[in-house]
Amino acid sequence: MHLYTDQELAALVAKGDQKAFGLLVERYGGLIKAIANYHLRATPYAEECVNDCLFAVWRNIGRWDSGKNTLKNWIGAVCKYKCLDYLRRHYRDGCLCELTEDIPAEEPEDVRRLAEELLEGLNPEDRRLFYDHYINGESVVDIAERTGDRPDRLYNRLSLGRKKLRNLYKEREQV
Repeated sequence: MHLYTDQELAALVAKGDQKAFGLLVERYGGLIKAIANYHLRATPYAEECVNDCLFAVWRNIGRWDSGKNTLKNWIGAVCKYKCLDYLRRHYRDGCLCELTEDIPAEEPEDVRRLAEELLEGLNPEDRRLFYDHYINGESVVDIAERTGDRPDRLYNRLSLGRKKLRNLYKEREQV
């Protein structure tokens, strides 16, 4: 039996090799399941999300750049963002209420007010990006196409914005 490197395996999967995809699932399926169970708290939705993650990996493996990330980390990121998309989509539809039943939460109006207050700490361009991506569920690629910006720049702005929001929240809590 030939043990493929991640590069070889990804190249075969990108060509549509189903056996190679099976090997990839053997190698990284546990990681995908663990990430889905973590984000979706091992609900029945987690298994459906695992399937969505596997499909996303199959469909997008050609986008993996071994110079930027390991295959394991790339698959983990694909799965994490697929889970977050899944949460956003199903929570908006009211299907994932059991995920939050054990989490003490503020009233929805208080949460909305807090989110708006924190988002005011961002510049208008980043605030619009946050609304489009996190509230409206628009993908970074779609936003990039619409605005003419590069996806990597938008991901960087989202990352920096999240850090800024965390700091603003911590400052608010200390008062």
